[in-house]
This record gives sequence, structure tokens and C-alpha cells, in this order.
Amino acid sequence: MKVRHSSVKNNFSTYTLLLIGIISLFSACKQTSTDGETPEESQSEVIDSAEIDLKPIDDFSETPIPPTLSMSKKGSQYTFTRNKNYYAQDYFRNPFDSAIYVSGTFCELRGNHFHAGLDIRTGGMEGWKVLAAADGYIERVKVSTTGYGRVVYIRHPNGYTTVYGHLKEFTGALANYVKEAQYKQRKFEIELYPKAGEIKVTKGQNFAISGNTGGSGGPHLHFEIRNGKGQSTNPLLHGLYVADKLKPEIKRVSVYLKDKETLYTTGNYAYTTMSKWSEYLKNTKTLNLQPGNYSFGLFTDDYFTDKRNVLGVNYCWLTANGKLLYEYQIEKFNFDQGRYIYTHTDPYLKWKEGKTYFRLFKEPYNPLPYYKQQQNGEIYLREGDSVQMKLYIQDYAGLMDSVTWVAVGDTTAKVLEAPAQQVYSEVKRVSGSASFSYQNWDISIPKKAVYHPFDLRMTTAPKKPKMLSETFQMHFGYTPLHTYIQVSRTIPAEWIAYGDKLCAVSFDGSRTYYEGGTLTGNKLNFKTRSLGQYAITYDDEAPKLTPLNMGRNFKFRVSDNLSGVDQITCSLDDKWILAEYEPKTGRIWGEIPKWIKEGTHEFKLVVKDSKGNKTEYTKSLTL
Repeated sequence: MKVRHSSVKNNFSTYTLLLIGIISLFSACKQTSTDGETPEESQSEVIDSAEIDLKPIDDFSETPIPPTLSMSKKGSQYTFTRNKNYYAQDYFRNPFDSAIYVSGTFCELRGNHFHAGLDIRTGGMEGWKVLAAADGYIERVKVSTTGYGRVVYIRHPNGYTTVYGHLKEFTGALANYVKEAQYKQRKFEIELYPKAGEIKVTKGQNFAISGNTGGSGGPHLHFEIRNGKGQSTNPLLHGLYVADKLKPEIKRVSVYLKDKETLYTTGNYAYTTMSKWSEYLKNTKTLNLQPGNYSFGLFTDDYFTDKRNVLGVNYCWLTANGKLLYEYQIEKFNFDQGRYIYTHTDPYLKWKEGKTYFRLFKEPYNPLPYYKQQQNGEIYLREGDSVQMKLYIQDYAGLMDSVTWVAVGDTTAKVLEAPAQQVYSEVKRVSGSASFSYQNWDISIPKKAVYHPFDLRMTTAPKKPKMLSETFQMHFGYTPLHTYIQVSRTIPAEWIAYGDKLCAVSFDGSRTYYEGGTLTGNKLNFKTRSLGQYAITYDDEAPKLTPLNMGRNFKFRVSDNLSGVDQITCSLDDKWILAEYEPKTGRIWGEIPKWIKEGTHEFKLVVKDSKGNKTEYTKSLTL
């Protein structure tokens, strides 16, 4: 998407409010396709930054401040004012009968997605009554071991939909509706779309109990408010009150020397970082830089009432000599562009420092419409130039932080260095679709799978324990892919006997991850959306089952060595009964239906992993 340029009055008086654009993301937790992940968004064409004609700062036109914030300047001080008329402030209530405290905020930066709503704390416990935020009807309900786990979507007369995720269980009519469907379809994981008005709820009605299901990292309620277009909006814009006593903090600023060839050959620009506590940011000192094109990045955290939970920042402005260079505001978005978080943030610094920096510039391959900027967020430093940079951030409550530094063009300054690269056996420039082979490995990269051209580096290392093949190093794990690529490994005759038990795995440090794979002829084929280390192994070990309780209520512990539990079938006298499963705890449990008569029955539990290895447990059960 090309950079848009607008003009505004030079005095930074109150600006005309503009409606914010649309961004997309994954859901709060890694979601399945039905929780919002749609086919991959078309990627904009790569535009070389060298084609952009950078101008001295004095030649900037000025850009207005959009959407629900207006910005005014009096002397050297900026004031930001929120317009709350965009959303009704009294339509939705809290989903709990208590004050809201949060552990995650709207559009907070998560590893591979923007966070879609609020994560509301439940004191580390399950079992809180979840209440409907407004009158409406349940339009969708899902039970899953991934994503939002047990989740409910309530449609409201005002056109909005509220979402309640990671639930432990449903209550009342909804519980009966779901269980009836599970028995009818003979499935634990299920997705249902009740008819409009079939399951009505009133404002404040209890319809579920909070939990820790799906991709949750601990007990809490994930809560969203989506508009009529399915876009997630910030729940705090709708009048939900969350106490916020602490301002956000600018902790580090990154400085990038914008050179496309360095980006392509190393995967990152030459850079340096400045700490909040450094002299540069603490005392507005000068930062001497070699003449060239520079952009900046930001590592920041927000807090509400304490510093136990690190939260996200949705508003940011960067000025150069008092003129707006960059702005970022996000108040609603779609899911289908969520993977573009990798263009918004710096994956290399995430890997290098363990900190999430977001770029204060928009790369040409970034289609997200949440930015207003001058000349791609870059400044051009000539010898002797002195540019005062000032960075502002603001949280929803209006609390702000800012830092100032001065960038000076100096031919005697230290040259910024790009990340060092290891020596690899093979290097291939990837800019669009590409197919190539390296030793026994074949890689096929579709068009628009990469965010920018780069030199893909390959080598092999000796095989790791329990592996059949050598370790294939396919570039670096911190370099993201937008879509899946196809990888295959030629299988020698002595491995063919493993048949459909063959599989690919990846490595991240000491951890091994199952990647799957299908054997076709003498090729094991698999898809991946991550670069890094891969190898071929096999899985012929069945899951392990341990009974913990047997009776009307039964419970098992289950584990699998590699490919993971894929299917669970439970029956009594060969009649299907519901067995629930939670991967995080490795528990399978259920209740013998009340309509099963007393007496002796044959209980059977069958568990299969993703490679078809099966374990059966049978027992004569007297009720």
C-alpha cells in the first residue's frame, strides 16, 4: 500500500476527525479457521525504498491526526482529546458481577497476532459466572481444544456481537443444546449456529462459567465486541470501565539504517538500540549517525493498576523538528490480515533481545492501514544536519509518555553494523515464487509467501538423537513467512518400511515440534509457515492411558510421545458416549448418561495419535 500524504493547518490546532481504517489479526489466542483466520490476504508488491525521494525535514507537509483522538499544540506542549461519540457508552455491561481487571488489552502485540479483545482476570481460578453484556441471542457456539476453547458468540439488536472465550462449561438451555448436538453428531469438538432467536439471553443473564480451555495460558475470560462487519473493536471504547492509574512507558528505541541490500542479505537493517535509561533518551543527548536514511522502532509497555501484567499501547506519534513523521492508532480491525503483525513488528529484535519492537515506519510490503506518515517514516541525514526527534505514546485512559533525542549527521560517527551471518553451504535469493533443491531436500515457495526479498541460507548438520535424517537448517526461525511453503525430503529405501509413520519435526532450542508429513513415492511432503531446523523421524508409539477414576464419572490421564492425540472415542456397550479432553492437562473425562440403566456394562476408550497409533482401554463397569 502506498503512503498517503495529507495536509493540515501548520499550528496543530484541533484537527478534523477521521474514521479509522481496518486492520486484521488472529484472535487472542492462536485460532482455528472458524475463529477468524481466513485465506491469506493478498500481499502488496514489493517497492524498493530506494525509489522513494527523501526530502529534508523542512520540506515536510504536515499530516492530520485521525480517528477518535484530536491533537492540538500550544507552545511546545501537545494535547490529545478523545471524542467518545463514536460508540454508545451505556449499552454493554461488564461480563462479570464485579470490577474488571485485565491481563491483556485490545490489539496488544502477541507473537503471531494482534490481541482481539480484553483478557479479564479471574484471580487465577475457574468457575466465575459469565454474564451476557446485553440482550440478544446466541448466534454461534464452539467447543474446541485449540483457539478460544469453549466460546460463545452473542448477537445484539444494535448489530454488534460479543464474544466470550476459554469457558469451562455452558449453563442452562445452552448446555443442553450443545450436549444434545454432541451426542447427535458423536463429536466432542463441535461448532454450532443456532437459528436467530433460538437461544435468547437477557442482559446480565448467566449462560456460562469461566475457565481455561483452548489456547489459554491460564484461567481468564477473553472478551470481545465485534461490529456488524465482524471487525473487533476496543471494548473500552464502549464504556466498559477498567481502572488505569499508571502511564505507559517507552523503554527502548531502535534506530535503523535503511539500506535495502542489507535487509535482503541479512534479514534485518543495520541498527542500534537506545534504552530509556541511556543518556540519549534520559537527557535528550545527541545521537551522531553517519549520513544516510534512518527510521526508528519502539519497545513499550502499558500498565493499569499494577505492574503484574504488561499490556499494549494503541496510540503512538513520532515528530521530526516538530513536524509529524509517523503516527499509529488502532481501534478496530479484521482477522484476515492478522499475520501482517510480522510487518508491524521487528522479528529479528524479538529473537535477539526477547522484546517486541514495533516499527515506526511502514515497509512497502505492509498493507495495514493504521499509519499516517511522511516519506515512509524515514529521515534523511546529511552531513551537519541536526533533527530533533520526539516520540509520544498514549494509553486509552489518556496517560502519556514521551522521549526526545537529537539525530546528527556526522561522517566521523560509528557505522551501524548489520547482524552477522553464519557461513552456509547454499544461498538463494527469494523474491517471489521459487523452487529449488539442496542435497535431499526440496523447497517450493509460492508467490507472496515472503514479506520482502531475502537471501535464504541452507546447510545441514549431523542428525540429532532419535532422528533418521540429518538436521536441515533452512534459514533462521526468526524470519517469518506469510503463507505456507512446501518442503519434501527424499526417503532412502531403508526408511520406506516405516511407511505412514514417517514424519517431519522442527527444533527450537531443546524443544521438538511435530510437523506431520505424507509419504508419496519416495518423498515425504509437509507444509510449514516457519523457517529454521528440520529433520525426518518416525512415530510408531501409541498414546499412553492411565485411569484415574471409574464409575458414573470417569477420568483418565493421557500422553503421547510426538504426534499428539488426534481422536478420542468412548463407548458403553458399543454405544457412543461423550468424553471431554483438555490437552494442556492431559485429561480425558466424562459422565455416564443418566439414562444408562444400572447393571454391568462394557466400557471402552480408544485414543489415536496423528500417525494412527492406537491405544484401547476396556473394562467391565458395574453401575
